[in-house]
Amino acid sequence: MNCSVLKEKLENKIIKTPCYVADIVSLDSHIDRMLEITGDSVELVYAMKANPFLTGHMDKRVHRIEVCSPGELEICKAYSIPGKDIIFSGVNKTAENIADAMEYGVDVITLESVKHFHLVKDYCRKNDAGVRVLIRLSSGAQFGMSESELKEIVKNRAQYPELDIIGIHYFTGTQKKQISKDIEEIDLIDDLIKTLKSEFDYECKLFEYGPGLAVPYFDGEDFEGRYNSLCELTAYIREKNPSYRVAFELGRFFVAESMQYLTTVEDIKRTSDINICLVDGGIHHLNYYGQNMAMRVPRIDIINKADESLGQIGEVDSDDDNWKICGSLCTFADTLVRKVNLGKLSLGDVLVFNDAGAYSITEAPVLFLSRRMPNIYVCQDADCIVALRQDKEAFEINMQD
Repeated sequence: MNCSVLKEKLENKIIKTPCYVADIVSLDSHIDRMLEITGDSVELVYAMKANPFLTGHMDKRVHRIEVCSPGELEICKAYSIPGKDIIFSGVNKTAENIADAMEYGVDVITLESVKHFHLVKDYCRKNDAGVRVLIRLSSGAQFGMSESELKEIVKNRAQYPELDIIGIHYFTGTQKKQISKDIEEIDLIDDLIKTLKSEFDYECKLFEYGPGLAVPYFDGEDFEGRYNSLCELTAYIREKNPSYRVAFELGRFFVAESMQYLTTVEDIKRTSDINICLVDGGIHHLNYYGQNMAMRVPRIDIINKADESLGQIGEVDSDDDNWKICGSLCTFADTLVRKVNLGKLSLGDVLVFNDAGAYSITEAPVLFLSRRMPNIYVCQDADCIVALRQDKEAFEINMQD
């Protein structure tokens, strides 16, 4: 969102820091571009763990929502997201979790293990129900099952007609900056699907794939070419023209650039020939993937909103425009950026960290030191802003009920 609009919202106390601000107009424009690229060749699945606060809106824009925990399913229920739009994935699903998902009408359940297979099968037989399932193939990590286990289930599928095995799920990691790995993985699964056809006469209907497309965050990265990998992978799928549908499961790539993190300059000092700016937020709110101990510099804007009542308090006597940005936590680790040129700063100025829409909102250690949790706002346009979370205290969670 434009900094002039944010400044107006701050001055009118419509929003207050520390906070995240999501721009729905920007998000929709981004999704429009993705849909234009993928067309009918690839379906789009939103992995809601990237930012659960945007799930209600994302359900209106994508083919399906991927849910990876019982809590995420509860969020979907609260947002009235239909079960037909949900793929229920994630390890350690219990019999109760599966029953809950089935009773809500979840359309597809991912089998992460042989245990999951038995739990889903047993529920269906006990309740005279049926469900569509994806079998997740392990890449060697803790997710999914082995190829031999997958083949055994497919081979004997006639013994459990209550399970409609519609396809395979495969994901190996995030922030892949070269698509050669993705192409290798797509070919791997395509070969497996052909093997399942030749050996067991199995017709795959859907391949849900997590390409882990990279998002630019830092100085020197290619912000202009952010869609290149999606274009190339979609073209590759289109050229292969598989007999099954392909769905790209994405989280970070959908929402990273849709949200900004705002934090106010609360104190300024110069020690050991370093300008230090202390803000009302910190690492308990903001976490960029690959920032390398705050050594890399994300895109930062400044809203000059100096508190004139403080006069000369906090000014530094230096021509050095480089700053170390630190947060409010009582730990040496609370450094957001070790060195960045921000020009002259004053108390009350607001730093705007861009591309903060993925994972920070839930992955940063927000409960550490029991500080107030950051507010969360969604802007439908410049005139409509809604508070999704405001003035929630962490100490209320970090103490005995």
